[in-house]
Formats: sequence, C-alpha cells, structure tokens
Amino acid sequence: MNVGIVINEKKQDAAGYYVKLAEAFESRGVSVFIAGKDETSGDVYEKTDVIISIGGDGTFLRIAGRAALKGIPVLGFNLGTIGFLTEFEKGSIDTTVDRICRGDYKIEERSVLDVSLIRAGEKRFLGIAVNDAVVTREVVANTCHLAVNVNGTYVGTYKGDGIIVATQTGSTAYSLSAGGPIIEPGNDVILITPICSQKMGSRTIVARPESVVSVKPVANSKKIRVIIDGHISEKVEPEDMLVCECSETKMKILRIDPPNFYAAVAGKLFGEMREEE
Repeated sequence: MNVGIVINEKKQDAAGYYVKLAEAFESRGVSVFIAGKDETSGDVYEKTDVIISIGGDGTFLRIAGRAALKGIPVLGFNLGTIGFLTEFEKGSIDTTVDRICRGDYKIEERSVLDVSLIRAGEKRFLGIAVNDAVVTREVVANTCHLAVNVNGTYVGTYKGDGIIVATQTGSTAYSLSAGGPIIEPGNDVILITPICSQKMGSRTIVARPESVVSVKPVANSKKIRVIIDGHISEKVEPEDMLVCECSETKMKILRIDPPNFYAAVAGKLFGEMREEE
C-alpha cells in the first residue's frame, strides 16, 4: 500500500502532524509520499492508493480535484476552522492509520462539475469544480450582466456581482453565503446562485444533474473572470460562454467514521451543541 500526504505548509503544526502520520504508516510497512498543496504532479498523484490532506477545506478542495482525475480517494485531516470536508481532527492518529491499513473504511463518491469555456466556436476544458465555478467581476466598481441558460433554454439575465454554479458539496460554501440552500449529500444537483443580484426575487435555481448550465456576459460586460474552487482562474471575454455540467469523474472521499451531516451543519455552521434528551 502507498499513501500520499499533502500538507498546507502555512497551517500551524502541519509539518509536525505530517511527521507523526508518516511515522505511523512507515512503522506498518506502508510507503509514504509527501507534497505541498501547490504541487501539481509527482509521486503523490501517480503512485498512491490513498491521499491524506493536512489543512482545512481549502487544502482539501485543491487536492481532491487533482486526486479525482486519478481516481484516488482523499481523507481530510483538519487543521482549519470549519472543516466541513475534512473528517478526522488532531487526535487518534494510530487508530485511524490502523483502520486505513486494514481497509476498514468506506468510499463516498460525490459529483463534480466539468467547467469549459467556449471561445470562437472552440470548447476548452478549464478544470473540474469540486465546490463551485464563480463567474464574477475583476473590478469591484463594475457590475456583471450575465445571461444564464439551462439545457439551451434562456433563464434570465442577472445584474449584480456574479453567478455561482455549485455542486452539492459546494452548497455549504460560497453559495450558502450568497443565500443558497444547504443540500444533503447524495443529491447530486447543480445550484445556480446569483451574487447580490439587483433583480428583486432572484433566488437559487436547483437543476438536475443531467443539466447543462451556461453563463455568458451581456450588455458589453468587461473584465469578467471565472474562478474554480478558489484556485483556478480564467478571464472571460465578452463573446465567451462558460459551460458547467456534471462530470463523469467522481470525487472520492475516504470515510473512517462518516459524520452525521445534520450534526455537522448544526455544529460547524451554526455552532449549536447537541440538545440534552
């Protein structure tokens, strides 16, 4: 068995926990490969059976997107604040390592989005979105005018700060902050959430996973950019069209003790403690 460990070097104590994890795996005869979160290639994504992300949800997103393209499951080790995607915290390293080595875990699959840009009639793949693709303005003073189509049918033109096209996983991220709904895992829908729209009554659209969502600048909109999972960024020209659709690729999350989704919502998003029975 080969295990990859990817760390966010900016997180306090990340290096220390990497050493503890690496030693625990190596003492059990497991080969360990190491990388920083910004590394895009190498042995971690080529030779491993499992990848462990040490950091927060942002680190997990960056790693999970790359790992999904290779079909490698990822386990999140939380050193962040919310940690909605990361499963185990700073304790029980030996127990967790034992269970991974025994194969005592489950693989949870989630949909991701293929994000492409159509320019001059050519469709170019930009990357996969684990959380979301955000079409927004480059200049704070500007306003976006974005036309949204679903399955080739015009839905409307939104004037505001932009549009978020999100997965179920991304429903608890930026889309939620923009007023979108929380979606329970297993509902592989596509969310279309306007950001600070000037159109009264603008709300999130929940589309089926088979849907194809396109977003196009209109009304001479300039300096528009698409940002995928917060780390892939591409300029969108006035004549371009962004296309988002569910990918055949699946993100694989390694689960030791799958968390209760509603308990996670209560505790991580609202800070609520479990009520006494």
